[in-house]
Amino acid sequence: MRCLLFFLYIFFGGHLFAQSVYPKKIKISNYLFGQNAWERSGIFKVQEFVKDVQYQTIRIGGNGYENAGFINKEAIKLIDYVRSVGAEPILQMPRQFKNNDLAFKAITYINGENKKGVKFWSIGNEPDHKNQFAKPEEVYDYFTKISEQIKRYDANVKIIGFDAASFTPDYHNRLLGGDLDLTGKISGKDYYYLDVVSFHHYKFKDISRFETDVKDLKQKLYVLNKNRAKKHHLTWAITEFNSHWLVDKKLEEDYQPYTFYNGQMFAELYDLGMREQAFTICPWSILEGGADREGTDLSMFDFLNNQYLKRSNYYHTWLLSRYKRAYYLPHQESQKEIVVIPMGDKEGMTVMLLNKSKQKAFEYHLQFNRKKTNKHVSINIAAGLAKNYQSAISPQTTHMLVFDKRGNLLKNSVTLL
Repeated sequence: MRCLLFFLYIFFGGHLFAQSVYPKKIKISNYLFGQNAWERSGIFKVQEFVKDVQYQTIRIGGNGYENAGFINKEAIKLIDYVRSVGAEPILQMPRQFKNNDLAFKAITYINGENKKGVKFWSIGNEPDHKNQFAKPEEVYDYFTKISEQIKRYDANVKIIGFDAASFTPDYHNRLLGGDLDLTGKISGKDYYYLDVVSFHHYKFKDISRFETDVKDLKQKLYVLNKNRAKKHHLTWAITEFNSHWLVDKKLEEDYQPYTFYNGQMFAELYDLGMREQAFTICPWSILEGGADREGTDLSMFDFLNNQYLKRSNYYHTWLLSRYKRAYYLPHQESQKEIVVIPMGDKEGMTVMLLNKSKQKAFEYHLQFNRKKTNKHVSINIAAGLAKNYQSAISPQTTHMLVFDKRGNLLKNSVTLL
């Protein structure tokens, strides 16, 4: 396992990019960079580290929050935590609140009595999982009842759901445009039950399954959005993921959540969210399972010598979030083992390069005008600039490049344990 994380920073001053240099720019969601507020007490131990990432959303949800007592006992404290680190909360309304106006009373308590102004609400958690299994008919029942109550209080909030444990045709085909359709308007109203379709996935060593699932989901949403005004178009989100749901030493290293490779996969999933226009991408989780590389340790930290040490997944997230830009830039690369994540706006450009190969180093040639080159690994980014940059990247290494609007640079290399 490679234990060194190599970051190449390039900082500039100068004028701003004209937005016209991005002919096919893709707007990145203002809430893309997310996380999950778990474990409920452990997250307070790393609060300043979490704040430093500059997350845009943090979901307060999951199986541990899917119970009737959560809203009154813990929600306010966790909402305050999320806001204290600069993010917007996504608050899970448990399915147990479907009757007796309990969901309406809950949002009245949160946003009325306590004035928390939570604008993103999810409903239920993993109905297709054995922990709290529910048939599609049951999901339709609790989801429609709870959504109506939430939007009766505030029609402008976003409803996210239904947080399936995986992208499952048995559920999604019926609940998205099928016989149990959740995508229509609430009866007698001009607003909808569902705004963002979310799902989870665990146990993977590459993101190919996500690529397929997102493609299928977006095709479904394209059809459904034909019947919705543009401002009400359905979007999508991944609200839980990690390379496994536990540390299983019988499996190869790529499945372990504490490796350098895991951090690169976090970056790839944020990249997927950017280029496919996700609402948010939320890994699982901040600090779970003792941070000891055993059991359910799905953390962003190791606990060693009485201190918390940041893992690769923390550093990759930190780099993308801290140097985020408004748009995702079209690009091409000639080497499939190099993943390119380019962002840009009038402030400049940032380019993250992931060398996924465990053996090969590559020299690369970065062009900012999509002009093809035969030199080394060719990376062409549509930035409309007559500039280029050349370097080399070692096996299992990540480079982060930050440019101003003119493509000028000042190089500074840092190696982190």
